[in-house]
Amino acid sequence: MSALIGVLAAASIAVAGSAAAYAEQEPPTVTSWTGTDRDVTFTAPDGLELHGSLRLPAHTRKPVPAVLLVAGSGPTDREGNSPGLPGDIGTLRSLADTFAKNGIASLRYDKLGSGETGLGPYAEDPASIDFDVFVQHAAEGLRLLADQPEVDQDRLMVTGHSEGGLIALVLAQDETLDVPPISSLGLLTPLSTRYLTLLTDQVTAQLHAQVEAGLLPREQADALLASLTEIVESLRTEGRLPDSVPPELAPLFNPMNERFLHDADQYDPAEVAAVLPSDVSVYVACATDDIQVSCTDVDALRAGLAEREAGHTTASTLYRVNHVLKEVGSNGSDGSEYGEPLPFSRQLRLELSWFTFTQLHLR
Repeated sequence: MSALIGVLAAASIAVAGSAAAYAEQEPPTVTSWTGTDRDVTFTAPDGLELHGSLRLPAHTRKPVPAVLLVAGSGPTDREGNSPGLPGDIGTLRSLADTFAKNGIASLRYDKLGSGETGLGPYAEDPASIDFDVFVQHAAEGLRLLADQPEVDQDRLMVTGHSEGGLIALVLAQDETLDVPPISSLGLLTPLSTRYLTLLTDQVTAQLHAQVEAGLLPREQADALLASLTEIVESLRTEGRLPDSVPPELAPLFNPMNERFLHDADQYDPAEVAAVLPSDVSVYVACATDDIQVSCTDVDALRAGLAEREAGHTTASTLYRVNHVLKEVGSNGSDGSEYGEPLPFSRQLRLELSWFTFTQLHLR
């Protein structure tokens, strides 16, 4: 079962915290052709300090539009890298480059459990982390971003990759969060079905593939699928795992992420999308070679967006692109190439450039 767990590692859950204020400081800067990265921190009410990078585009002379970049699942750092996936993935760094080239500032940060942020107080009790912790982190990051003197508070965008897409949706829809007004969303290969539905589909597909390849007896696969059904039902209805979880499924379903999985699964992305404010414009993209979130999955999210009474939506299909937004060409994707030095999707760069020009710069 190592192949199953290896590919699903990118969809597994890590840990994060809750944020409320940021520390005033004179941080170091790093300048590149797309602008300047400035280290920033914001501190959670429980004392957790989250670390990130504020990217300011080159030649900024007046307040500019800005985007909060929200990473996908797992212990993903501000660059878009994870220790569970070898190599340099760089999804968030590539997005920051794209936005800066178009005159847009950005903030990306190390999730709890990654980079400089680390585990903090959750090291003693990671099982206490729920989905709202991730939402609160992003909310405080958005407040920090809006407070920067170089940023135009009336032109804020949140761009979420994978699981980060659901976080972006919740930020824009949940009025109780009291975040600065969000004018646009970027949903890139986003989580588009309920969390446990996605994991069920992934596990089921890979078990069937292993049976077809002669790597797993049909009887064993059927037994694991039966256990999977029991696990999902117990998490959804009771908020806990059944007494017994097969070792093959334990890396995905264990007491450490039991609470997170139950809470995250309560959100149906399509239902959240359907009640987004009409003044929030949306760019949503699936990728043809995505082995984690299919374009069929994203169609459900698009249908939710279409239910809005009003509001601009740009829907796109990225061709020959994998889940981490890299071009794979005719080789396709099996997940092993995520960390390889493949080009970031040029189609996505062009489309984001046009979307932000029309929805942010012309706003």
